Amino acid sequence: MSTQHTAGEFSTSELRLLTEAAAYLENPSLLMQLANAVGKPLEFVVRAVDKVVPGRVEDAVNAALRTALNIAVSTIPDEATATQPAADADLRQIGKMPAFLHKLSVAITGTAGGLFGIAGLALELPVTTTLMFRSIASIAREFGEDLSEPEVRLQCLTVFCLGGAGTSDDAMESSYLSARWGLQEMLTQAARTVAGMSAEQLTSALQKGAAPALVNLLSRIAARFNVTVSQKALVQAVPVIGAATGATINVAFIDHFNRVARYHFGLRSLERKYGLERTQAAYQAEVVRLRK
Repeated sequence: MSTQHTAGEFSTSELRLLTEAAAYLENPSLLMQLANAVGKPLEFVVRAVDKVVPGRVEDAVNAALRTALNIAVSTIPDEATATQPAADADLRQIGKMPAFLHKLSVAITGTAGGLFGIAGLALELPVTTTLMFRSIASIAREFGEDLSEPEVRLQCLTVFCLGGAGTSDDAMESSYLSARWGLQEMLTQAARTVAGMSAEQLTSALQKGAAPALVNLLSRIAARFNVTVSQKALVQAVPVIGAATGATINVAFIDHFNRVARYHFGLRSLERKYGLERTQAAYQAEVVRLRK
């Protein structure tokens, strides 16, 4: 882990990253992106919710998501080595070209899911989420994260519940930072659980409920991610979606989480360089400025 320091000033590209991160992480508007991806007005999609998304979908989404997260935790490669960004690198460009196979793969799963509509979500979602997790991990590595560290692996998982409306009563408070602060203690405890365990041991512990710290973290992530997945399910369930549009939705879906990952791990790279408090204060200042 790099040593934090506070020397120097934020570069122009770093300041732009802070601005873009604040603009997106506080208001990602995924539902609007998905509606636009399939050529449907947002109002039409929202009006269709009660008709095309039955209540039973929520249980199916939660079950599929939990399976996908368990797979993601136990199968992330532990031999990956961090790649430190160059000193003069434009951080806004890092991670903008995730492996082509990740996008191609989620397009394929979206095509398959589109053939079966909402009924195919329970089968398609675990595969899609695992593929997205791989893409998130590759972005983390590009920003200098060491994927052999348990906490970094879990940070990749937290990307699924970052970005979007928060629960703070203060309109000027960052929902992104609030979510991070709320997850930190659980993440630390879960990282201790993961440390030293093989993939097989971890999978067994999760199945037996013998890793409560990790189970609690996954449950918190699932609660937030379920809202996002429900938006995807909503758009995917709108009539005349089909296989081709299912692929389009999944590409928009992975693009969203790639952006969240770029900003999350970009901010973490600034925190290692300038210090946690200084970086988060600069981010919060951008949040306040953008909301005025």
